[in-house]
Amino acid sequence: MMNTGDEVVLALTDDLDTGDSHDGGQFPPSSRRLALAGHFLFRTMAILIYFFCTWFTSSFVVPFVLVLISLSLDFWFVKNISGRILVGLRWSSYTDEEGHTRWRFDSRPAAPEPAEGVTLTRREVAARAAQANAARLFWIGLVVTPVVWVVFLLASIFTLHLRWALVCGIALCMSGVNLYAFCRCSLADMNQNVLSSLQAKVARQMFTDFWSNLTKKPATGASAGGTSSSV
Repeated sequence: MMNTGDEVVLALTDDLDTGDSHDGGQFPPSSRRLALAGHFLFRTMAILIYFFCTWFTSSFVVPFVLVLISLSLDFWFVKNISGRILVGLRWSSYTDEEGHTRWRFDSRPAAPEPAEGVTLTRREVAARAAQANAARLFWIGLVVTPVVWVVFLLASIFTLHLRWALVCGIALCMSGVNLYAFCRCSLADMNQNVLSSLQAKVARQMFTDFWSNLTKKPATGASAGGTSSSV
């Protein structure tokens, strides 16, 4: 649950978003492809190194360092690059003056829906579909990775390989933090969008009622005049 000290920012305002996005804040296909590649590259490297390292070396230190480097690269890349490009979300945390940890959630506004009666071109439809598929792959990678590390952690515990259980625990913590933070970030963005939609709907209804009352014609005195003349 969000704390009262959490910050929700509806627009990404850093310099990275000023020149490489277009079409309502969406990134070009080349940026999405690179983001997807990096999103799966580092986590896959960590899993492969962990799974196959015993085939090539009996040392624990070298695989541990390589896995830790891959996990660190994956954590940073997802937090700052792929989340921003693929789903328009980014999170950060800081410690306030009282020593409490605060979360900050940044969200890029979604592309505006076409006006009523306006038909999107094939290019626009394809761009929206590609963006939706990229977002789906982002969440799949984000959710599946902690599950994989949970399986590895249980296997290492049951086989009494406690050193490797430590590696799995670190990997699970790092991937779990990203999953938790992006879920909260997505929830905060959803709540803000719902609130904005409700506010826009209420404002539109109030304006419609005001305009209808303003343009309503007053009742004519024809009936009153007719009555007086007959008398």
